[in-house]
Amino acid sequence: MMKINLSSIVLSCLFWSASHAAPLVVISQVVNHPALDRTVQGIVDGLSDYARENKTALEVRIESAQNSTSLAAQIAAKAVSQNASCSVGVGTLSAQSFSKYARKGQTKLIFSSVTDPMNAQLINSYQEPGFNTSGVSNFIDVDPQLDLFLKVQPHLKKLGFIYNTGEANSVSLEKVIDMACQKRGIQLVSQVATRSQDIAQITQKLAQEVDAIFISNDSTALSALSVIIQQASAMHVPVYVSDIDSVSLGAIAALGPDQYEIGQQTARMIEMVLKGENPGRIPVEFPQKTQCILNEDAAAKLGVQFSEELLAKADAVLRIQPAV
Repeated sequence: MMKINLSSIVLSCLFWSASHAAPLVVISQVVNHPALDRTVQGIVDGLSDYARENKTALEVRIESAQNSTSLAAQIAAKAVSQNASCSVGVGTLSAQSFSKYARKGQTKLIFSSVTDPMNAQLINSYQEPGFNTSGVSNFIDVDPQLDLFLKVQPHLKKLGFIYNTGEANSVSLEKVIDMACQKRGIQLVSQVATRSQDIAQITQKLAQEVDAIFISNDSTALSALSVIIQQASAMHVPVYVSDIDSVSLGAIAALGPDQYEIGQQTARMIEMVLKGENPGRIPVEFPQKTQCILNEDAAAKLGVQFSEELLAKADAVLRIQPAV
């Protein structure tokens, strides 16, 4: 269970009789890493505001599936047995664990940070999701991201990509990235990692073959991002990410959504469900904007220099701290 104190959501809103139970919202997070942690925090803060503004009680329980299919299934089954008013799957695996219950009408599902909910078979369509399910995808266009990489490394010819074939969103994303790379004359060199403990060895091998590595929305890779950056940096290979919250770990750049805002969007959907709306009739949402974050410190250590134009256009730059 995540170490987020949710007592304020319930204890500050004791406006019901002793016999009236507060609605239960169960959040299953596929794995803990900075991006999804920020998403969950956005959901929690949004629900806290909802409870306060409506002077009502709300019980929120957060569980981590630790990237385990069996644990995700246990969390989902428990939530259904406790008649959760809304089940929230943060990440594809967690969302899929709730899906069979949502299809049977046993729970109402809102997913968050799921890159490809169609390919993951969570919904019928983006406008009419069906299956008592809707949510917020974290997918953004791949083309601008690759264009950013080329502005940083104009001679980029081989791009590494680490992903887990057990994650449906990662499989579809790898295909999209490969097509976008081909249009730019870049060879995508993909490596499969189904376990986080294999990441170090996989990264060492990959770094010998590529000019840079790109990590995008794969829970297994993101959970071991520090290891990827450490191994790649030791071989002077830059790492790009799609998660702006992970740039501070040592990636040199990211063009992506604010995961906290995705959480806030998700909270608004949960509120609609708590008010009685059928999630299957709520259109799926996508990130409302993206941000470009550059890590000048990490880039300098790898001998990479950002152009003045790129620095001027960036939403934020992590700069080298001068010596005291």
